[in-house]
Amino acid sequence: MQLIIRYILLFSLLGFGNAIDAQNPVVQHMSKISNLPDVEFYDILEDNNHYIWLAADKGLYRYNGKIYQKFTNSKQRVNSLFQLKLDEKGRLWCINLYGQLFYIENDKLTLFYDANELVKGQLSPFEITSRSIRLFTVDGIYDINFKDKKANRLFNGMSVSESSFKGISYVIKIDSHEKPSKEKQNWYQIKDNHIKLLIELTSTYRMQSPKVYAFKNSALLNFKEQGKNQLYLYRAQADKVLKLKTPKNLEDVTIYNILLLNNHYWFLTTSGVFIFQLEKNKLNFKEQLFSSESVTDVLVDFNKNYWFTTLDNGVFVSSNLNIRHLNLENTKDKITAACALNKNQFLLGTNSGKLLFYSNNQVFKTLKLPGSKIIGNLFFDASYNQVIVSINASESYSIDLKTFTVKDEENKYSVAKTFSKINNKNLFYGSYKEAIIYNQPYTSDSTQIIRESRVKTSEVLNNKLFVSFIDGLYQFDVNSFYSKEIKLENESILVNSITKINNEIWLATQHNGLYCFKDNQLISKQNILPKQIQINTLKSDGEFLWISTDEGFYRFQPKTNALRSLNTQDGLTLSVDKFIILEDYLVAIFPNSFYLMPKNDMLFKAFKTSKVWIESVKINDKDTLVNTNYNLPYNFNNLRFDFNSNGFQSNKHVSYKYRIKPIDTTWREVPLNAHFVVFNSLSNGKYTFELQGQNISSKDIQFANPITFTINKPFWETYWFYALVLIIIVGLFWLYFRKRLKQKETQRIAEIDKILIDKKITNLRLENLRSQMNPHFIFNALNSIQDYIISNEKELASSYLVKFSRLIRMYLDYSQQNEITLEEELKALKLYLELEKVRFEDELEYTISVDNQLKTKQIKVPSLFIQPYVENALKHGLLHKLNDRKLHIEAKIIQENKLEITVEDNGIGRAQSEKLKRPNQQHKPFATKANEERVHLYKNKLKRDIAITTTDLYDENDVAAGTKVVITMPIQ
Repeated sequence: MQLIIRYILLFSLLGFGNAIDAQNPVVQHMSKISNLPDVEFYDILEDNNHYIWLAADKGLYRYNGKIYQKFTNSKQRVNSLFQLKLDEKGRLWCINLYGQLFYIENDKLTLFYDANELVKGQLSPFEITSRSIRLFTVDGIYDINFKDKKANRLFNGMSVSESSFKGISYVIKIDSHEKPSKEKQNWYQIKDNHIKLLIELTSTYRMQSPKVYAFKNSALLNFKEQGKNQLYLYRAQADKVLKLKTPKNLEDVTIYNILLLNNHYWFLTTSGVFIFQLEKNKLNFKEQLFSSESVTDVLVDFNKNYWFTTLDNGVFVSSNLNIRHLNLENTKDKITAACALNKNQFLLGTNSGKLLFYSNNQVFKTLKLPGSKIIGNLFFDASYNQVIVSINASESYSIDLKTFTVKDEENKYSVAKTFSKINNKNLFYGSYKEAIIYNQPYTSDSTQIIRESRVKTSEVLNNKLFVSFIDGLYQFDVNSFYSKEIKLENESILVNSITKINNEIWLATQHNGLYCFKDNQLISKQNILPKQIQINTLKSDGEFLWISTDEGFYRFQPKTNALRSLNTQDGLTLSVDKFIILEDYLVAIFPNSFYLMPKNDMLFKAFKTSKVWIESVKINDKDTLVNTNYNLPYNFNNLRFDFNSNGFQSNKHVSYKYRIKPIDTTWREVPLNAHFVVFNSLSNGKYTFELQGQNISSKDIQFANPITFTINKPFWETYWFYALVLIIIVGLFWLYFRKRLKQKETQRIAEIDKILIDKKITNLRLENLRSQMNPHFIFNALNSIQDYIISNEKELASSYLVKFSRLIRMYLDYSQQNEITLEEELKALKLYLELEKVRFEDELEYTISVDNQLKTKQIKVPSLFIQPYVENALKHGLLHKLNDRKLHIEAKIIQENKLEITVEDNGIGRAQSEKLKRPNQQHKPFATKANEERVHLYKNKLKRDIAITTTDLYDENDVAAGTKVVITMPIQ
């Protein structure tokens, strides 16, 4: 056997940075999951309903597992919001640079207080107390009362930073009255409105950006002095402030925030997250995450997902902080083989002939085989401290790990499918064509072929060698190598992976699922895993069985039947096939990278399911308010229910089931990623829609509030409708014959009534005419004509006589008609007033106003209806007034398509007019009485609603100032 060392290039790389990227948790960028609304984020918070709130440069957003909802206020001066906090009622509070304080209530961003004059353009911290908002400003500390919103100053002095924990505040203040040569910044504790000085900080140099962070039993103060970070720690139990030595990797970075998570201090900086553990007043560095990101805030949600907000690169989410993802530096290299070494060391082989030796997550040595060889298999022999390297060609090598010398084994272990250590002398080697036993493999070439067939995998247990061939599973005695086939119901079984645990052989079969071989019997274990899961690889680790599948990892403990899982919710976004087990870690192998996972219970999360609720209800494709009960008509029978459960990627990780009683007796599954159900053309009846949601990795089930809805029968299918139809038919027959009997009688009575009404209206018109053409009026008109003739004013006499004759002709003509147009009525009225004006010797001023909307040529009014009221105004109201006689007539449209005619005078009023009447005149004017009778006939016989109201007018001294008559009638 010849030792070949030629063509071997040996590389020793001390430092994992040359082989892999910096170690980071498995993360997902939210922009790849959903449409992230911004890239610059300042704060993140989870509320009591597991909504994720994000304070960004562009505003405030709420994430429900599917979409983002933006919250704005019309009075908001600046989009950017900061300092997300929850009060006792679960309301979210925030503030902007302008000093506006907002809170969320009823899904609206409400402005609570505008503190612009107090904050003076500075971002001021605030805290929520039971009665007020406590605002820390450059002008002092103010309490803004919830009830009256009054700002009461508690303390003077400039507050430059503040942080609180459960009612105890820590604040950095500069007292306004102090003006020393050296800048003083005092660190105070405020508890129950009492302020206590913790330490007075004096510096020759200017203190830059002081920030304080409050925790359960401590607080941290950070500021920069001459560009270097300074750290002070206050321990509440000891009531003492200590200056901490600033770690070197924190000296120059900008610190955005400091959190206390899992008893470790997380420093969020421009160079990612630095994690330290405080031990004996010293910060001991643990690790750095996301060194290229400016991390502003970190949130651990209810399912232990870690959210990282950044200043310029959006939001990252780590589903499982314990799982670390490492990539090969050379993207052209692919991992083709892997094996575990001693303790936490392991070896990776690549398609370029590289051998990468890792200790935990660091490469401590690299070997390069000659040429570009694809390493197909690796086997570590712990008893000899040797590694066998099988090439996917006619080559193989062995490596002594003590000296890292490489020996060319030619084709001895080439194209290996599996290795199994039988004992200190014998080694089993299975290839693509045969199964071979090597005796003293590292010192001799003694071989024994035990079966010629393609080998898939192998395992040794209790002097038995179990080998899976392409055509079945065989058991060999390690002494005689006598073989027998293990069959399932007399049929050969195909096994993809074999492992041993607790003196049992566990088998992952190709078609029959998981089996256990014990006491020469095959025992089905298919009920351990969820149905229809394809097993890729089995490996054992003490009392645990590790199973890799296309859905992720499973850890099974046969003694307790406890099953734990790792899947896409933990960040395993790829199908797991190859993996190796180290002393403390599990390593999942992928072509260009690998996952490093601790084997302890911290690896597994206890997932919870957020509250499930129905977001919206659509009835016949129209949105409606979500209620617990609906009563719907028969044709409102197409319903859609949309639902949700908050949480990171809940749309992918929460499965829903529903049933609609009484149709369903069992729960129906909703397809994953679907968040609605639709019911089309439901028949009439009463239904109850029930919904449940469950995280696919949780046993916790959440139920939504059930919704009951009743779809009524169409009215033609109801009993009352049948009864109504029967009653209507009978009633129609009865009404028909009754109507026929009364029809003639009604017709006769109607004809008689019509004759009587027409006769009475005619009489009333004639009486009205007589009243209008009273002898006094005629005498005055003729007397005026005579005066014009005597005065030799022929033209005036002729004009007056023409108008008088026209008026007489109009009255005679209109008195023959029941109704005339409004234009004709007003024309006659105008001519009448022109004649009366002469009677009053031009001491009469009258106006007639007509609404432009009135179609006077089309609107019908009772003939000669307005003139009697105008005559009354002249005769009884204005005649006895010596001067300033005014009469106003107005016609307009009022509500409900009605005509309103107003006759208003400024005469002596009705009361004074009654006093001036002669004893034999103590009765209503005849024309007015006739008109009232006409109104009565129109209302009761002709069904025309005409109303007349008369109102006495008075001035401010309660002296009669005229009369107003308002006539209203429907337009026709």
